[in-house]
Amino acid sequence: MYRTGNLVSLLTIPFIFLYVQTIILNRKVKPIDLLHLLPALLFFIDFLPVFILNHQEKLKLIESEISDPVLFTQYRQSRFFSFDFYTSFRTILLIIYWIASITLVFKYQHKIKKTFHDFGKSWFIWIKIFLGFELLLFLPFLIFSRSAEPLLGFELLHFFTAVLAFGAGLSLLFFPRILYGLNVEKYIEQKTKEKTDTKDFLTQEKILEIETKLKAVLDQEKKFLKRGYSIHNLALDTGIPGYLLTLFINHHLDCSFSDFINQKRVEEACLFIDSGKYDHLSIHGLAEMAGFNNRNSFTQAFQKFKNISPSLYIRSAKVKNLSKSRQD
Repeated sequence: MYRTGNLVSLLTIPFIFLYVQTIILNRKVKPIDLLHLLPALLFFIDFLPVFILNHQEKLKLIESEISDPVLFTQYRQSRFFSFDFYTSFRTILLIIYWIASITLVFKYQHKIKKTFHDFGKSWFIWIKIFLGFELLLFLPFLIFSRSAEPLLGFELLHFFTAVLAFGAGLSLLFFPRILYGLNVEKYIEQKTKEKTDTKDFLTQEKILEIETKLKAVLDQEKKFLKRGYSIHNLALDTGIPGYLLTLFINHHLDCSFSDFINQKRVEEACLFIDSGKYDHLSIHGLAEMAGFNNRNSFTQAFQKFKNISPSLYIRSAKVKNLSKSRQD
């Protein structure tokens, strides 16, 4: 396990940022996010000879370094870099990711709070507390890096790491919802029911506002083509609370959110098919282009709104396009 502590640090630092990004932007982890693992992978490859040492060899290495605090806080087994590279590199990496996280928090906090009120409020308070504790991981290093002994920097790092863990754990006692989570869809459904039960129906002015924003986001920007597009995403894109959107869709359009979005996807898929530009795509390919997660959900939605299967519609469109080209 010797020297694996730094490996864990290089994994934890980007994971915190990815967590913040996932919550705020409501996005799933993508293959490109694997790039965040490169620092940890570099360290693993660099120290692989140390990791594969047998038990006795590792014990000798630890005994030779632990007696000298200066050696113990350095990474002299590195094959690619100088002995003090990883200490500075880890701190710089932590600062970059911390700045990226805090920027996301302050950039989107007003929008999230406005959209989901108490749903977003608790999380933003907690994440600010957490990032405040995380600041302590590198702030002492910046202050004492030139004047303090290496051992003091080492002890400060581990002390404030313990403070971070304790502080984050303690703060969860005051914000248990963060730990157990909150189903956004159920939250919106409940808020919609509350508003409906209290007869708080939409005004004509609000209806016009929602229609205008939905037209911009869905008809012009075609955000519904993103797979996994949810009521939460729509609320963020329009700046309209999710429960109001649900109220509008359910009562004024007389359908569910999934039907509302899937119908637009089916109409877009028909445009793709009718254009003749995507004849090379399979039904699965068309489904993905239209924003569906799989072929089955696409086929079911297509049958529901067009009363015909996608395959039959494609054949019919090809015949029409062929006949039209012959006439031209």
